Amino acid sequence: MDDCFEWRKNLSLPSIQSENLQIISIQQWSKVGKLLKTNDAAKYLGVSRSSLTNWVKQGLLGSGVTPGGHYRFTVEELDKFAEKRGLNIPKTLNDSGKSRILVIDDDNAFREFIKDALDVFTGFEIKEATDGMQGALLIGTWQPDLVILDLRMPNMNGIEFCRFLRKNEGTEDVKVIITSAYLSPEAKAEISSLDVDVILEKPVRLGSIVAAVEKCTDLKLR
Repeated sequence: MDDCFEWRKNLSLPSIQSENLQIISIQQWSKVGKLLKTNDAAKYLGVSRSSLTNWVKQGLLGSGVTPGGHYRFTVEELDKFAEKRGLNIPKTLNDSGKSRILVIDDDNAFREFIKDALDVFTGFEIKEATDGMQGALLIGTWQPDLVILDLRMPNMNGIEFCRFLRKNEGTEDVKVIITSAYLSPEAKAEISSLDVDVILEKPVRLGSIVAAVEKCTDLKLR
């Protein structure tokens, strides 16, 4: 089941009936349509996360469910729901209308490299932290859409920070790019269990980080 998720449509989650449950492999996801995580889907509809999940639990909105229990939504399903409910889909991701990117790395030079690499995009805000603890405190007042994260850092390392993200309501669906020069098989196995979106080995090429950010956001090139 690691490479599959459950597609649940118009059902109350506590009482799923097997005849209404479809198992879809990763290879078939593209046929279903673009999949959004819970936070992204809530932003897409311009509603709160709690409203979105309540609609799913009430059987009003269809969703996919990953093996880890996280919801996934198709744009097509959200559009149909919005039209039926008379919702006006907003054009911006947050109050500023810009995607938020948080870079967490104790290497000043690497943070500067990331900022230079991101200069090819438009429409984003960026903030920096030197370790996971500083990043966690920052998220309390400024929630990012994407985190670019090192593994080896003082106070709170990258693995610990990812666990913090995934265990806290409101941040468990934040997209994450891991960058590290210490990607042992054990580290990769632990990272894979934390629903990380992209893993890049240092030294990171400019083209690789640009491609990773394109994958994780809707940012446009200049």
